[in-house]
Amino acid sequence: MSIFVRRAPIFAALFVVGAISAAPSFVSAPAQGAALHNPSLQAGAHRSIHARFIHRGVPYLTARDASRTHVLRAQPNYPTRGVLLFEGDQSQNAVNIYKSKKLQKNPAAIATIPVTCPYGMGLDSAGTLYVASNCGGNTITEYAKGSTTPSLTVTNGISNPLGVAIDKSNTLYVSNYPGAITEYPLGATSPSTTITGSGLVDPFGLAVDSSGNLYVADFGASQVFEIAAGTTNVVPLNLQDLSEPLGVAFDPSGNLWVTDGAGDKVNVYAPGSTTPMQSITAGYSFPYAISIDSKGTVTASNISSPVAVYAYKPGSYTSYATLTNGVTLPTGLLIGKP
Repeated sequence: MSIFVRRAPIFAALFVVGAISAAPSFVSAPAQGAALHNPSLQAGAHRSIHARFIHRGVPYLTARDASRTHVLRAQPNYPTRGVLLFEGDQSQNAVNIYKSKKLQKNPAAIATIPVTCPYGMGLDSAGTLYVASNCGGNTITEYAKGSTTPSLTVTNGISNPLGVAIDKSNTLYVSNYPGAITEYPLGATSPSTTITGSGLVDPFGLAVDSSGNLYVADFGASQVFEIAAGTTNVVPLNLQDLSEPLGVAFDPSGNLWVTDGAGDKVNVYAPGSTTPMQSITAGYSFPYAISIDSKGTVTASNISSPVAVYAYKPGSYTSYATLTNGVTLPTGLLIGKP
């Protein structure tokens, strides 16, 4: 299968949108990742292409290729005082951990956890870290507070996991490619509920609001969905000015932040509104992951040039920090206090 790449600044692929004969050697992508032809996006084809394995909307490596990539050694347990930024980096097969208060200085990571193709991440009330491992890994791996050594691995019901969210009762939600969301009560290794259909196509980023409602960024449906707490009802929000929603997160005021990969922007929606009250474009050529801590500090990643993680102070839409130190393909972000 020949495939056209819109943008791919590094070896590990970005988004598929058609076909290009000059691309390097590709392998077949999963069936749901069939190329999406869009001539209006072909202007981006002049960019350097280093991607090898792709499916639509998600950087992807085959299990064989992932096994050949370099995996970093685990470092000693990391300190858990204060707010930390966890940066899942696909090209490094690692979760890099930074001190949030140091971000303005573009610091080096204080610790690294080796994880094959990390994507969504979450923290429960005990400080346990949950990491989705894609690229054939098909696992959610748990790490006790401050530990870089796995304490539990969940595989049942997991298929190409992308997004992770955890509610106040410590229920774990996982978006699986393609088209399924699985729920796990605290400590469970098998899903209690699996949500499919009702418009779900390619669910990716997940977020839970203060009432326990689940929100789903679905890049294939070009839609953000809401699933009310305790239900399996998938309801489209019909948010305006979105083309490829990838990440979702709530700030303490209840505003919904959405990264729009194909739209090169991050939109912010006031509670109940379908029209963005802010659209942030500065620095973005392919916004991807997003995370917000309990005080309202926002972090969002850009995976095309310039590859970086941007940080915003509560209530601000202008970044105060740009993290590039150790960042090569930031496919996952989590900011919070373990």
